[in-house]
Amino acid sequence: MIIITGHVIARPDTEAEVERLAVEHVLRSRAEPGCVSHEVSRDVQQPRRFVFVEQWSDLAALQAHFRVEASRTFAQAMAERCEGRPQIAIYQAEAIRMG
Repeated sequence: MIIITGHVIARPDTEAEVERLAVEHVLRSRAEPGCVSHEVSRDVQQPRRFVFVEQWSDLAALQAHFRVEASRTFAQAMAERCEGRPQIAIYQAEAIRMG
């Protein structure tokens, strides 16, 4: 499984638009093959910070997601509307069964 964590910090004047774009991206991504889960939430201590957590079945599914034109458009739109650069970390993981 591939896990992605990331965040963006919306500028005060783009906060509502960043939220709209984030929700649209998450809903679209959830329908893609290999998407196990895709979430966005706000940091309760820093409300303009939008946090993304994604799970993909495998690297091929993630690579296909990155090739979707709407994903590239989303990344560019976020970069234009946020403070600093969007942050992303990608991990390969396996589930651990407890008990």
